[in-house]
Amino acid sequence: MRITSSLPLLLVFSGTFSLMATISDDLTKYARGKIWILRNIKHLERNYRGKYVAILGETVIDSDDDNYSLLQRLWARGLYPGPVIIHFVK
Repeated sequence: MRITSSLPLLLVFSGTFSLMATISDDLTKYARGKIWILRNIKHLERNYRGKYVAILGETVIDSDDDNYSLLQRLWARGLYPGPVIIHFVK
């Protein structure tokens, strides 16, 4: 079978690389967030004990006593778990 045009292949590869870059960015943000939590657990315990916190990168972007309410606010802002870490502070 002979391919007469490379355009469809370029579109497939272009979309794949774009998706891979997005996943890579999300994983990087997630990893930074997890490291930030470990380094700042005392701060979180002092300020957010008994709450769910939403962390993006190295920033607490929201918190709530109720996990579902927190998720609803994040979704309304176009933010989803993945790059945003939801962590319950004991």
